Amino acid sequence: MSLTTRVRTTVAAGPLVARRRAATDAGLLVLSGVLAAALVLVALLAPRLVMAVADSGARSAVERGRPSTDVIARTNPPTAVVLGARPSGSADDLRRDAATIADGMPAELRSDLTDPTTTTVVAAWNAQVPAGVASGRLGHVLTADGSDPVRWVAGREPAGLPEVVQAEGQSVADLERYVEVGVSVTAAEALGLEPGDEVVVQGTLVSRLTARVVGTYEAVDPDDPMWTGLQDFVEARPAPAGTGSVAAAGFLVSDDALPDLLVAFAATGVTTDVRFLTLPDRLTAERAATIAARVAELRADPLPLQLMDARVPLLETRLDQTLLTYRERLSGATAQASVLLAGIVAVGGLTLLLAARLLVERRASLYTLERARGASVASVGWRALLESVPLTTLACAVAVGLLAVLVPRADGAWWPGAVVAAVGVLAPAVLAGSLVRRSWTGRRVPANRADRDRLASRRRARRLVGELTLLVVAGGALASVRARGLLASSTGGVDWLLAATPVLLAGASTVLVARVLPPVLRASRRAASRGPALAGLVATARAERASRTAIPLLTVTVAVALVVFSGLTVATVDRGQQRAADLVVGGDVRIDGPVDDAAIDALRQAPGVTSVVGTRVWLSRSFGVSSGVDATLIAVDAGALAEQRDREGAPQPELTSLVDAGGDRVPALVSPELERVAEQYDPQVWTTDTFVPVDVRGTTAMRDEDGRPVVVVDRQALAAALGAEVPALRTQLVGPGASAAVDELGVSTSPGVTTLGRAEWLEEWTTSPLTSGLRTLMAVSQVALAGLAVVALVLTVVATARDRSRTLHVLRTLGLDAGTARRLSAGEVLPLLVAGLVAGSAIGFVVPWLLTSALGLSALTGEPDGTRLAIAWQPVAIAAGALLVGLAVAVEVEARVRRDDDLAVGIREAER
Repeated sequence: MSLTTRVRTTVAAGPLVARRRAATDAGLLVLSGVLAAALVLVALLAPRLVMAVADSGARSAVERGRPSTDVIARTNPPTAVVLGARPSGSADDLRRDAATIADGMPAELRSDLTDPTTTTVVAAWNAQVPAGVASGRLGHVLTADGSDPVRWVAGREPAGLPEVVQAEGQSVADLERYVEVGVSVTAAEALGLEPGDEVVVQGTLVSRLTARVVGTYEAVDPDDPMWTGLQDFVEARPAPAGTGSVAAAGFLVSDDALPDLLVAFAATGVTTDVRFLTLPDRLTAERAATIAARVAELRADPLPLQLMDARVPLLETRLDQTLLTYRERLSGATAQASVLLAGIVAVGGLTLLLAARLLVERRASLYTLERARGASVASVGWRALLESVPLTTLACAVAVGLLAVLVPRADGAWWPGAVVAAVGVLAPAVLAGSLVRRSWTGRRVPANRADRDRLASRRRARRLVGELTLLVVAGGALASVRARGLLASSTGGVDWLLAATPVLLAGASTVLVARVLPPVLRASRRAASRGPALAGLVATARAERASRTAIPLLTVTVAVALVVFSGLTVATVDRGQQRAADLVVGGDVRIDGPVDDAAIDALRQAPGVTSVVGTRVWLSRSFGVSSGVDATLIAVDAGALAEQRDREGAPQPELTSLVDAGGDRVPALVSPELERVAEQYDPQVWTTDTFVPVDVRGTTAMRDEDGRPVVVVDRQALAAALGAEVPALRTQLVGPGASAAVDELGVSTSPGVTTLGRAEWLEEWTTSPLTSGLRTLMAVSQVALAGLAVVALVLTVVATARDRSRTLHVLRTLGLDAGTARRLSAGEVLPLLVAGLVAGSAIGFVVPWLLTSALGLSALTGEPDGTRLAIAWQPVAIAAGALLVGLAVAVEVEARVRRDDDLAVGIREAER
């Protein structure tokens, strides 16, 4: 037979047959098309939603990190050629310098930055004002567009003054200079200033300078980022604690008055910042690494920003660290999303395979008849393709159209949708071809029984090798993920083979369950045969025969595994963030910076504060004279910490032994590995400039942040031994009034002091777009996967309905009622449901337990010492509830459809 004849016999009448079959099964094909469109849409939508969340997280990280994520080029004014010579055109020089710096920015970075604003300020000094002593400083602001940053309310705008004539023999330092300034309305009220008042300026001056107030102003836009770090120029601010000042205020000079300021100050006493704001709207997660690299290059070598007079600005920004830190967090979220995406693609493909199986089972008699009449396997597959290709193509078109409406962003992975679509195209053809190949196909077998047994053993061996191969691949993937995580070490992207580890493990568990389930069902059938119930016997017998098909079991197992995995991941992240807040903040408020004992005592007396613990840490202190052993020295308010631990339900009674000093040695607790050192050497610990003898009174489980051994002493006892105060550098407050106490006592305004609240920390982490987006993705995935499990059960029940109806028709002649028929249908599928639920739940618990560190959850929880898996049973309940609902719906639908069956016709079909 020629090639042309072979092709003609294969494709002849294909469109006609396909059209007639499609018309006959139009309803089923429409449902299959809707299912395919939904699955392709989900497969395409998931990676784009992940990218959208990643971009939103990058923008949020930059926005929340302000002002540290602004890019600032910092420099000093040029040194005057002649000391005391007033520069001309200073404002124009600043604009020119800002333009030069902007031109020197790399193109990849400059496109994400705004036009620069320029601020020039001098260091603050204590100024004598009518209201008392104030903290003041002089400054000048240039907006990006050249507009006026303030509006003048009273008086006038500062102007330039005539040049001061230096008398013969008079030194520059003795010159009396003036500069006209303006103050904000609130500053004028707080300091008691009016136009015409004068304030003596102090600082790194080259000549005497007096600021003359000529007007008051209001900021045009007080929230404009150009005022970052200049809030005292916008309004009067509380003075730093302990300075005795009534307020802090800025004195603003205009463009014309700027030369009068610069001529009186040394160049080292004036700082000019050219500030570029980052544009979050243009930022994407993909470009974050490039931007961070460019910023790091400029920080290391700012020579491209060199000015015309050879001054080289220094770059001041944390944009690169912020973006790199975010990339680490994004890696953890990407790892989670990759596991879900691989699972959704797998479950979606298996669901389409079950839908194709249902279609082939409905047409089994037609396919068998075709084969009996001489149709080839290729021709049967070709006619199936003539249906599946247009149907899947239309479904993909609908999915892509909906995708364009839901997510306008075009970039994102297309392969998940392509994989699902390929299954939708090929599954009907492959299953139909496999069916007709098994029927009416001659197969020669040996007449000798021993030869037949040998061939059967070979088939069993091949199947066993395939199953063992799957088990080995799943085990290898698991070991690889535990060793190096889900991200490829070469590119930093997701290794999709490793991301499919839960799917591979589900497949391996399906193989094991498929081996265990038939013997269990046989035992159940024997037990049912000894009882009076007919439904149990028939159901177990049919379930035993149906257990040879692993696709429904694999679908349910993978879906349940990912439902449980998603639920456990969300629970782990939620609980981990609560634990991280306890570890990072250590209370309701944490104060970083020097806080003296008087302030700590005042905080303890504040209403609503139940505990205040001050701590001072020295790293790498020698323990034991000439021992060569280093430890971390922790000086803590031992009594307060012991009381706090008792209230928290985690008592540490050994801390109370540190309070009673007594003797010449300071009581101390040490890590267990330091006990031997204390026995062999004189137990002394180096502080700042001297050894302090200690009395080791026991061991402690405390460690420093890096897990190094520690020596713990009471802070007051150490201060008594040193003969000097030991101020706390970290203070932790517990109680509902902690935040209010810190604000009221002005501790946060002290120099070098920053505060961190537990509620604020938690809000920042929980409301982060990356964390909230991942939680939403997990929740949506749970619903989608549970829905797919229900669909898989329904398709399985419907696919076996015709064969089961024949059995039920025969049993109806023996008096089978409707309730027993429902129990028989449910009992046939129930072993599949239970096996899938047990195996899937086991995989859902085992995968996060074994891969907690590989999934990068610490980047999402913020825990400094690693993430612990949180056990929750709600995901299992969700999966079980979905499967039971699906089983009930499928059985009820089948019963209602079977209600109108003709018993006589059914019995005749059963006899065939």
